[in-house]
Amino acid sequence: MQKYRGARRNRRKRAPRRRRPRRTFPVFLLFLLAFAATLAFTQGYRPTWLEDVAGGSMSLVGAATAETSGLSETSKRISFAFCHMGGGYNCVVDGDTIWLEGEKIRIADIDTPETHDYRCPAERELGDRATVRLREILEAGTITLKPIDRDTDRYGRKLRIVLVDGKSVGKTLVDEGLARWYEGGRRPWC
Repeated sequence: MQKYRGARRNRRKRAPRRRRPRRTFPVFLLFLLAFAATLAFTQGYRPTWLEDVAGGSMSLVGAATAETSGLSETSKRISFAFCHMGGGYNCVVDGDTIWLEGEKIRIADIDTPETHDYRCPAERELGDRATVRLREILEAGTITLKPIDRDTDRYGRKLRIVLVDGKSVGKTLVDEGLARWYEGGRRPWC
């Protein structure tokens, strides 16, 4: 037995209601920006607008103290973090490798113990000490990069002599027993 549905059948069909898209994109975008900013700050990056907030103080971390002209010869006072793996921005990888403003730089005149592919615990311990000391030296003054006869090494790192307040970082690390002068190739530390 069927019920009478005539009144319903004669009604005009309505167009389906469109659903409004959810407003998750701006929330996701805000989360992504916050994550990127947190990552940048932990890698040692300090934006220039912080100088304005601090009243233009030149002692603020990340403030340039001299004009820069690319990576061939740079003079800056910068704060560094540690970045043992992957890329970075103003961070120390190991005793002879740093990231400076997004460029990976190898200190050209020295060799330090490995911290990743070490051959004995003593090499790792000395490499860790060299890494910490390099960060201390770099944060102590104005960094200047001097080019050498080759621009990059076989790993694509920029080869530079690094000076802090005019003193060679390499010489300081060698004098402290944390590095040796680079003579080509890998030599054992054990």
